[in-house]
Amino acid sequence: MNRILLLLLLLPDLLYAQVDPKYMEGAIPLENGKVVFNKTFEATGLTQNAIFGKILYWAGQRFVPIAKDGLQSRVLFSDPSTGQIACLGQEYLVFTNKALALDRAIISYQLTITCKPGSYDMKISAIRYLYNIGDKKESIPAEEQITDKYTLTKKKDKLIKATGKFRIHTIDLVNQLYADAEKAVSAAIITKTATASDTKVVEKQAAPQTTPRQATTTTLTTSTGEFNNSLNGYRPITPDKIPGNIYKMLSENWMLITAGNDTDFNMMTASWGGLGNFLDKPVAFCFINPTRHTIKYMKDNDTYTLSFYTETYRDALNYCGSHSGKDTDKVAGSGLTPITTANGSKAFSEAWMIIECKKLVTQQLATETVYNSGAKNKWDKEYPQMFIGEIINVWVK
Repeated sequence: MNRILLLLLLLPDLLYAQVDPKYMEGAIPLENGKVVFNKTFEATGLTQNAIFGKILYWAGQRFVPIAKDGLQSRVLFSDPSTGQIACLGQEYLVFTNKALALDRAIISYQLTITCKPGSYDMKISAIRYLYNIGDKKESIPAEEQITDKYTLTKKKDKLIKATGKFRIHTIDLVNQLYADAEKAVSAAIITKTATASDTKVVEKQAAPQTTPRQATTTTLTTSTGEFNNSLNGYRPITPDKIPGNIYKMLSENWMLITAGNDTDFNMMTASWGGLGNFLDKPVAFCFINPTRHTIKYMKDNDTYTLSFYTETYRDALNYCGSHSGKDTDKVAGSGLTPITTANGSKAFSEAWMIIECKKLVTQQLATETVYNSGAKNKWDKEYPQMFIGEIINVWVK
């Protein structure tokens, strides 16, 4: 009896009281079972290029990495010919921020904007949350966190606090993105100067437009050599400008090792490796178990790529790590889009950074080269093979 009374007393604390109807039933749109927010905005009088320039400038200011927090927001892609801009959003949703009580989650999402003459579409998809549950960080897709099934009571008249807070803050973020983009586009003051014979329309920009990044052949020369291959949608950088903490990138988000050519290639997830200097060359090193299908492609080809992804593509990397290319079409299953470098290496356009390597040294680890007893017991006869590759190109979005 006492337990029932306690539950009844606690029940109001587990539910939200009356909330704004905009958060209630039907507030989360679904497309083929996935949470996808879509909205079309009118921009009467503006050309596609004018809208594209304003949106791209806004996106370039809004979606920037925050290195100290490890947040990787960025503009992923822009194409003025189609009017498309794709951005990765990664930021905090703060639920409670009080002394000794900080409750927040990292939300990751993809924003795609399609500009047209006189209008533009905004689509927000691939939403996931990184949230501390106990002593673990859980990666939770929006479909299992903010839909009606997970946030509404049985009568659908109240929100459950544990998941409802994600729903409320996500809807608020989406509406804020809509409002900010709309403000950026409408910032141009349309001045109509009427005369007896004609009418002139002058657009006054709120801020200078940026020129969309195009793939160009750029030669970067450093003390270690030249890096001169272009890659559509990316800009080349030298190895000494590689951003981020490589340990954090590998341990939290992994990478894909991809080897082969246009007709036959394979990729695998990896979290062992690093960057450094060897023989006075910038290098990357990685380790592959000899039982993995990718090992054949690494041995048969001179170049390969290491590509890095944001939390948005966690499902794709999970798929690549749990399926073998021996009997599965991993490209189709992962949904990733293959691209080819000028050297014939394979990578994927969803990556925010691609490192292209040329094999420099490879070494099969063996019992006599391993001093850790735990590793010896674990590997037995299946010691991994180490590959050290000279970094010949780096591209980032």
